[in-house]
Amino acid sequence: MKPRIFLDVETAYDRWAASYDTYDNPMVYAATVALERQLERFAGKSVAELGCGTGRNLAALTRAGAASLWGCDLSAGMLEKAKAAAPDATLVQHDITRPLPVETGRFDAALVSLAYEHVERLDEPTAELARILRPGGFALILEIHPFMTLSGVGAHFPDGDHDIHMPSHPHSFSDWLGALRHAGLTVTGCTEWRGRDFGPGAPVKLRERYADTPFLVEWMVSS
Repeated sequence: MKPRIFLDVETAYDRWAASYDTYDNPMVYAATVALERQLERFAGKSVAELGCGTGRNLAALTRAGAASLWGCDLSAGMLEKAKAAAPDATLVQHDITRPLPVETGRFDAALVSLAYEHVERLDEPTAELARILRPGGFALILEIHPFMTLSGVGAHFPDGDHDIHMPSHPHSFSDWLGALRHAGLTVTGCTEWRGRDFGPGAPVKLRERYADTPFLVEWMVSS
């Protein structure tokens, strides 16, 4: 087993940026599959992605016909990758726990994928998510299932002779529902994805180790 190094979120993702899209990551695979199922909802919409990473989701939203894209991420290294993946998107380096640098009601839709794991408190970023949506807008939130984080599973990656870990905060369903309610968002759908839900093409670890374990939670909410 490789020795662990614990880094802050920004530093860790700066180091991960070069290999993020090629690393065999079952959680990223799961979130990608879940997003693909919802992509058509974003066609013709102005969309914000909070924690846009390397821009892989922004590129998918472009292919799905999103009218305009705005993304932010804490990591400058990730944003460099995003600029190449989604050249037409407006990109900003920003911490999603802080007020977002966009006006109220600017977007028709929003996406948050595998970013809230690194947020200690859900209330502030969820309130900002609600603020930037127009009335009648919607947001898709994809996140590691609390069963996983509560069992000690969190984002990590190999880097040379070490395994890099970073802060990962478990959020119970009561945490999620409280934050969404306080932000004035209405839950219109909630899916708990298990390993076997992803079919035979999923990574072996996902299909076998987590076959019957809730692995990813998908929230669909409206403003």
